[in-house]
Amino acid sequence: MKKSKKLISLLLVLTLIAGVLAGCGKKEDAPAEDPKTEAPATEPEGAKKFETLNVGTQPVTVGFPVLYADEQGWFDEVGLDVNIVIFPTGAPINEAIAAGELDVACSGFASVYALANSDCSWLADVNTAGGMGLYARQDSAIVKAGKNLANLPNVYGDAESVKGTQILEPLGTSAQFATESYLNLLGLTDGDVEQVHMEYAPAYQAFTAGEGDIGSFSPPYSYSMETDGHVEICSFEDATGVVLTDGCFARNEVIDERSEEVQLFIEVLLRAMDALQDDDLRFEYTQKKYAENAQDVTDEQMWNEIRDRAYCGTEYVSSDSYVFGDCWGAITDFLVKVEKIPAENAPNVFASFNPSFLEKATGLTVEVYQQ
Repeated sequence: MKKSKKLISLLLVLTLIAGVLAGCGKKEDAPAEDPKTEAPATEPEGAKKFETLNVGTQPVTVGFPVLYADEQGWFDEVGLDVNIVIFPTGAPINEAIAAGELDVACSGFASVYALANSDCSWLADVNTAGGMGLYARQDSAIVKAGKNLANLPNVYGDAESVKGTQILEPLGTSAQFATESYLNLLGLTDGDVEQVHMEYAPAYQAFTAGEGDIGSFSPPYSYSMETDGHVEICSFEDATGVVLTDGCFARNEVIDERSEEVQLFIEVLLRAMDALQDDDLRFEYTQKKYAENAQDVTDEQMWNEIRDRAYCGTEYVSSDSYVFGDCWGAITDFLVKVEKIPAENAPNVFASFNPSFLEKATGLTVEVYQQ
């Protein structure tokens, strides 16, 4: 009996030892963890981190930094998913912004209407908008009337020669602002002429075909007018007394809800403007983009644009003379005067100035225009 008990005890001990050894063996020989349960790998550089940011612009000076940055992959580098939508002028950009179809826009003079509606904020100046003006044929009564304004010795025409003329231009843009300012210089109003709405390309074609008496153009079409032998009867600056700056604005809803993306967009935009300070790079890239958009720009015209239109990169905004939103004061006053903007909406333009994204991108404190 005692022998039987000892045998059973021995068997129990051996069983326990085997169990322990078996358990140890399973622990040591356990297979690697299923890859599906492993922690996710670090997100690769360039991966999209945000929802699509819809950006509207034009195939002109103000739009080229956005297009250049996109082609260089700089938006991808910071995780932005940017969808660029091209428009012929600023007026349809405003419509798309108002409809919520765009989040951000880089545009020109027409931006003031979006700012006046209090739904958008001005975030950055992109480029000075020189090279604009009004043109007439050499044999026109306007040119023959000569230069009659002592304080503006380069302006052609008088009330008699301009009254009743037909002017081709895209309405709601800087071209219309120049036209109506020119009329005011001569003591006329918009009711004294016929303003025909045409985008720049068809307006140029129509004028070349003999239609209209005056054309109000911006580059590259203004340079083409000069090349064709037509006469600049008044520059934008002489007409308005303003150095216009095109720029970037966004819907306030987007700024509030997607501020990180807006900040990254402004930083990339500034990077592109800095890169395009290289005149040779800008010449090659800009001429290529004009060609892609069926705009034949000569070398001379391209260099004229580089001369007349400076990008507002880091060096430009670092200048002691730089004032953020400086051009909008005179423009807003004029538009209120001619009843294009209700007087009660004018304060919205100045309240829209938001330099915080630009200041963070540059590390600067910029002076802001005060009404």
